[in-house]
Amino acid sequence: MSAELLRVEGLVKHFPIRGGVLQRRRGTVHAVEGVSFTVAAGETLALVGESGCGKSTVGRTIMRFHEPTGGTVTFDGTDLSTLSTAQLRQKRRELQFVFQDPYASLPARMPAGDIVAEPLHIHGVGDRAGRRARVRELFDLVGLPAQAVSRYPHEFSGGQRQRIGIARALALEPRLLILDEPVSALDVSIQAQVVNLLARLQRELGLAYLFIAHDLAVVRHLAHQVAVMYLGHIVEYGDADTVFTRPAHPYTQALLSAVPVPDPRLRDPARRRLLQGDLPNPADPPSGCPFRTRCWRADDRCAAERPALRVRTPSGADTACHYAEEDARNEGARLSG
Repeated sequence: MSAELLRVEGLVKHFPIRGGVLQRRRGTVHAVEGVSFTVAAGETLALVGESGCGKSTVGRTIMRFHEPTGGTVTFDGTDLSTLSTAQLRQKRRELQFVFQDPYASLPARMPAGDIVAEPLHIHGVGDRAGRRARVRELFDLVGLPAQAVSRYPHEFSGGQRQRIGIARALALEPRLLILDEPVSALDVSIQAQVVNLLARLQRELGLAYLFIAHDLAVVRHLAHQVAVMYLGHIVEYGDADTVFTRPAHPYTQALLSAVPVPDPRLRDPARRRLLQGDLPNPADPPSGCPFRTRCWRADDRCAAERPALRVRTPSGADTACHYAEEDARNEGARLSG
């Protein structure tokens, strides 16, 4: 068992809604509501869910791009919320962020080599010759030619730009990367290349990843643990094999049933779950279970009582569903019979 590197406990992030001439507060967006998880050294936690569920806000709040409304974020034994600006800046050498959009996340007027060298310059690492050597090393590490250091971002493809972003994040030799949908803006063939690159970097450098994604198929072969988010809450959390093969929460089942199956003969219509409607407004979340407005199993209990995230299945997965335990018993009886 790897040592724990990141612990998030009860993380909450609310955004005020303001309006009128005096910009008075008129409401609150409940972006993240009591999220808890851990990331072990050298392993990957995939944080998945559809757009608008709050997963990117979790990543940005961990980095303190957004200040948390509540909860704690502990990195390698240090509570990040207690750090001063200078202390946080120093800690970010070990904790880096890769942004979703490789087109918007790179300065258009800086050569690629200067972009990758910028963290070294900001933190005063090495002299000019040492930084140039480090940039060449990083370009080779992410699969970019050395001569590309003088080219500008518009001269690269989307996949190459994301490799530049990854090289920049690796410049200070971090221990954890927060990857905010790093392949969602890329073509499918390029997605596979970048995911394979991340897998290789993890093996070679011992990196830990918080991999934020909406596509379960992308993270399946990279994740050690999976946390499924819906409307600011984690609704299922467990090891990747359990979540992918025996999903207990209806929302996880729906997400997995939406993953394309290359061979139509392998499709199981009995397990097909189609979600109806849209994600509710996080400024006016439903009572009880946040998923009940789209769940085929919802009843009065779901409207009145929000299920806690706890171990409900023999496999050990944590699930926030009133009926997950009953379903597990029925499945066990079916298999034993």
